[in-house]
Amino acid sequence: MARVTTEDCTTSIPNRFQLVIYACNRARDLSSGSQAEVSIDNDKNTVIALREIAEKKIDLVKTWDSIVVSSQRYQPVEDTDIDDNETVPMNENASQVSFDNFEKENASEKKRKKIYMTQNEIQKLISQKKNNDQEDDQTDNPEVGLEKQED
Repeated sequence: MARVTTEDCTTSIPNRFQLVIYACNRARDLSSGSQAEVSIDNDKNTVIALREIAEKKIDLVKTWDSIVVSSQRYQPVEDTDIDDNETVPMNENASQVSFDNFEKENASEKKRKKIYMTQNEIQKLISQKKNNDQEDDQTDNPEVGLEKQED
């Protein structure tokens, strides 16, 4: 192929977004040292990856599996990973515990931690704070208070 386009690859992978994912993964494999299935012809790894997809030289199922495995944050546990003596028995009511039940049980605790106030109550607190600050200023400077009263 002289020039590869995405239209050449859509016969193998009709979704262009998936095509990008496949091509990126294959280009990374080529960068890490994998052998190219087509002639390199002084092309970059992304072009080589697209040419391999267009010519159906790579196994898309294996590529997809490697994409999934590399994207997984937590690897699934196999049966042989945990010994029977390391297992923890389930509680009797473990099947009844769910996230919803947990939220309902802890809702009252959450309410205790929050302070609920109306807008009027907030305004009253602000005005009380201002009055207290003014009174503190007058007690700190009694001469200023006397001057204001004389005027």
